[in-house]
Amino acid sequence: MPLSCDRPVLVRLRSIGDTVLMTPLLSALKAWRPNLPIAVVTEPLAAPLLEPHPLVDELLVIPRARRGLVGLGERARSIGVLRAGKFDIAFNLHGGTTAAWLMRLAGIPQRVGYALPNTRWLLTQVAPPPTEIWQKPTIHCVEQQLGLLKMVGVPLPTPLPRTKLYCAPKARAAVAARLRQAGVSGPYAVVHPAAAFPSKQWAASHFAETMAHLARRGLQPVVIVGPGEEAVANAIRQSLPAVPGAVFLTDLPLSETMAVIAGSALFVGNDSGPAHIAAAFERPLVVIFGSSNDRVWSPWTNAPHQVVRHRLPCVPCAGPLCHAFPEPECIRRITVGEVTSAIAAVLAG
Repeated sequence: MPLSCDRPVLVRLRSIGDTVLMTPLLSALKAWRPNLPIAVVTEPLAAPLLEPHPLVDELLVIPRARRGLVGLGERARSIGVLRAGKFDIAFNLHGGTTAAWLMRLAGIPQRVGYALPNTRWLLTQVAPPPTEIWQKPTIHCVEQQLGLLKMVGVPLPTPLPRTKLYCAPKARAAVAARLRQAGVSGPYAVVHPAAAFPSKQWAASHFAETMAHLARRGLQPVVIVGPGEEAVANAIRQSLPAVPGAVFLTDLPLSETMAVIAGSALFVGNDSGPAHIAAAFERPLVVIFGSSNDRVWSPWTNAPHQVVRHRLPCVPCAGPLCHAFPEPECIRRITVGEVTSAIAAVLAG
């Protein structure tokens, strides 16, 4: 291998979905060198995803950047923790300036990342575009991150590793008690109706109809939403037909959200972090896509899954605002029938 890699650290800040999609790197590194100690730098939001992971030997949780003297003090402490780790190589999986500066100020001698304008001068090994590394025009997010290992000479398994998560026993026990209290006694389907912005969020009324369909199939619907997403759950309640046993969980910490998904018989939801969690637990799943690119963000799993989307000429796009229609037709045109057909195909397969 052209670089020294005895004490690697993977820097993966912020996003829940992207953090799940970096887990194949853990498998690839351990397949290459089973005794290699792997450290990961993350932030509090995504830390529960990796805390129980057996392939993460050291998890460094740093606070999200804040302004002012408090934020500077926190960053200084984070840099000190990284420096004390005596890492010999760091991979900027996040790609942003925060990760690049942390790696540089911590004095890590080998710093690997993609050639972004604001960060390339902070790196010692600048990767070409992932399409060039893989020699193909469309790259999945997992392949983009694995590309950094490939670029520095780490042999990758064939086939490429899938995403993989693990649940803490305490979270599993808490969720089992919570579900029993809510009256969930048999197989259930997790429904996640929220998304980052409107062009990725299917209508609440459509989710309500889909929940009725799931109940008819013998799957008790369990709706999960995160902080700030309660309005979506309330909208479903208002339009919900008579669905026996529908359960709403609106206050779960991420560790228990993982456990709820891990125990489900099916996941149905928008393109979002929980969908990637379901894929990593190898749950059958149906993912509804709007403006985002399913070739980049589709479930990276061997479990049965279906992507439901309409391929309009304007898709994919950046997403927060629709520039082609008064409303985001990419998500609005998806029908309940299309989703229930996908559910039938996944449960059959």
